[in-house]
Amino acid sequence: MGKSSGSHDACYRKVKAQYSTFPSARASQAIAKCRKSHGSARKGKAGSNLKRWGREKWVNTRTGRSCGNARDKGEYCRPSKRVSSKTPKMRPKNSAANKNRKKSGLRAKRAT
Repeated sequence: MGKSSGSHDACYRKVKAQYSTFPSARASQAIAKCRKSHGSARKGKAGSNLKRWGREKWVNTRTGRSCGNARDKGEYCRPSKRVSSKTPKMRPKNSAANKNRKKSGLRAKRAT
């Protein structure tokens, strides 16, 4: 059994009521933002990872739209900006070399 709802703070309950998909990364960000505005900030490793994730601007590699878009089903999301060495592999760029490889039938190299 999990925690009872009585052990969560007001920010948790407020955000849970607002988001249809819970728990999610966006909901976690909203909880952190609410807690920060009330003077209770999370300063651990998980908090810094969440901030990094927000700055990376994740996008769907197939459509180019932001991740979590309701129109994109079966999406494959990658970050569009590298903000630190801990950023995961980015979406492949369509460079001239990759386009030429694609035309010739060779496998294109992925940009990191």
